[in-house]
Formats: sequence, structure tokens, C-alpha cells
Amino acid sequence: MTLEFTISAPTRSRVGATVFIVLRLRNASHRPVEAHFLGRTIDILGLDRARALLHQLPPSSQRDRTLEFVDDARLALPGETMEWRDTWLPREPGHYRIQGILPSDEPEPLRTPWAQVEVSP
Repeated sequence: MTLEFTISAPTRSRVGATVFIVLRLRNASHRPVEAHFLGRTIDILGLDRARALLHQLPPSSQRDRTLEFVDDARLALPGETMEWRDTWLPREPGHYRIQGILPSDEPEPLRTPWAQVEVSP
């Protein structure tokens, strides 16, 4: 599959300050791509010493823009992008790594690269 799944977040924040997280799924190919994600829950995994799950983000409720599909085959058009936004309110200082995880029909879910967030007191 030629879908790019990325995450954006600030590299620094403070305890109690809202961290804005953006996940983007983009068809990076020059052809339509068949993609089945309906009814799936996107996880935003946050790791620190506690290795805790930060959020579960239902795609249907957080979608800002829908991916265009062709016919009933659910083919994502070339260059089309789907975006989800979420927030996290850090409660403790520390170094956090966050990652988006999107289950699909593939054996392994799509995963964003890790983003680093340093939270100061």
C-alpha cells in the first residue's frame, strides 16, 4: 500500500498546557489505492516511563476532511488526504514519545513515525 501516515505535535510543552496532535493519512501514489478503514479506532500511543495509552480517537467523530473514494471499491484518489486532530493535556513533566496507530485489513496496522514531546513543569 502506498499510504503515508504521519503525526505532527510540538516538540516542547508544559504541564497543563494543551498539546495539539494532528494525524494525516495521504495517498502518496499516482493511482487510486484500495483502503478499508471504516469503523476502525485510531490509537494515539504515548510512551513515557509508564508506557500509557494517551488516547483512542474514533475516526468518524474526529475526521476534519474525508478521503475521496471512487465507486464502491473504496479507492482513495491520488494525492487525497484524511486528517484527524486531537489534544492531550500533560499532567507530569517528562520526555514522551507519541505515535498514531491505524488498524486496517493488512496484517499489521499503519503506524506513524514516533514524535518526541518534552514536557517541562
